[in-house]
Order: sequence, then C-alpha cells, then structure tokens
Amino acid sequence: MSAIGMPAPRGKGFAISAYADYRHDHLVFARQQSLQMREMDWEKGAEPLTPWSTLIMRGAGAAILSTAFLAIVI
Repeated sequence: MSAIGMPAPRGKGFAISAYADYRHDHLVFARQQSLQMREMDWEKGAEPLTPWSTLIMRGAGAAILSTAFLAIVI
C-alpha cells in the first residue's frame, strides 16, 4: 500500500535515480532582469550595520577630543 491508500505497482515501479538528468538551471529561478538593471544601486542590498565596538570607540574618541578642546579653551 502506498501513502494514499492505492496498492503499490508490481515490478520496477517508480524509483528516484541517482543518474537522473538534472541541471543547476532546473533548481533555481532564472533572473528576469537585464544586466543594466542588475548593476543599479538598489540591487546591491543594504550595507551591514556598524558593530557596537566601532560605535563605542568613535564615541570615546569624540569624548576625548571634546574634553581636550574644553581643557585648552578653559
């Protein structure tokens, strides 16, 4: 019996072969855009976010510079 309740066929029947004829084109969608559209700015995606460590170092540098500037001025 099969999963849907029908009797299994006698003989060879259906089998998935390791030698099946398939190509990579069959497994992915074809791109439907022209090459000019592919090169547009919005096709490159968003830039990655800045890590917290970089933001903290920038803030620390700005604090040091502003403190040094205030120490000189005052």
